Amino acid sequence: MASSSRRKDSAKGVVFPSFFKAIVDEALEDGKLEIEGYVAMKYKDFLGHSIVLTVPNGAVWRMGLKRNNGSVWLEKGWLEFANFYSLEQGFFIFFTHEGVDSCFRVRIFNKSSLEIDYPFKSSQAKFSRGSYKAFSRAKRFKSDHPCLAVKIQPSYLLRGLKMNAHFVNEHICAVYASRKVNLQIPNGKTWSAKCSVCLCVNKKYAKLCGGWTKFAAENGLQVGDACVLELIKERPKMKFLVHIFRANI
Repeated sequence: MASSSRRKDSAKGVVFPSFFKAIVDEALEDGKLEIEGYVAMKYKDFLGHSIVLTVPNGAVWRMGLKRNNGSVWLEKGWLEFANFYSLEQGFFIFFTHEGVDSCFRVRIFNKSSLEIDYPFKSSQAKFSRGSYKAFSRAKRFKSDHPCLAVKIQPSYLLRGLKMNAHFVNEHICAVYASRKVNLQIPNGKTWSAKCSVCLCVNKKYAKLCGGWTKFAAENGLQVGDACVLELIKERPKMKFLVHIFRANI
């Protein structure tokens, strides 16, 4: 059983699509969770070949999706997720879309409708420390050029890098505009990308896209890594020198 609704983030004034899914024995026995056709159709623009779920303590789970007869199943990775959180028939999961591609925040409730305590993955504590140290190193980076430090989130690897809108508006382009940029790493290799700023519910939103995902993939960026975008050239084409700080080092 699935049901959908919309949740408003009052702090940002943005309405996020959401739905919940009740857990039945078949989902645990068959090793896959079905998202029924009418919900799958409604959220088809947010469901690609995989889905990224983030629980309240920050743990991230990636699962493969399988499609058949209009329905979608969370399959590869689902059983590991279910076992880790000791899911049983009568539990339900509340999904809230994060606003980018197949990324959802999830909350798990037990048979008494109480939210569960979320255990940490064995590697999560080590990962969290590594991520914290990576971002701390990025924030300590010093330069005479304008710089922006960012921590890599799951959604940033799928489609585009969310940037500080004030920084972009001041140094790159105005609202409703876009600009081509070059991304260069210290060894000199360069990738082309595009930076744009838009306005969503009276809030500026800036993103680096159009080549960013290729840059991220070819440089092996992972969730928890940090980057410093150092603006070293403004004309004729803007260039960022990108410094990468790894969470697993």
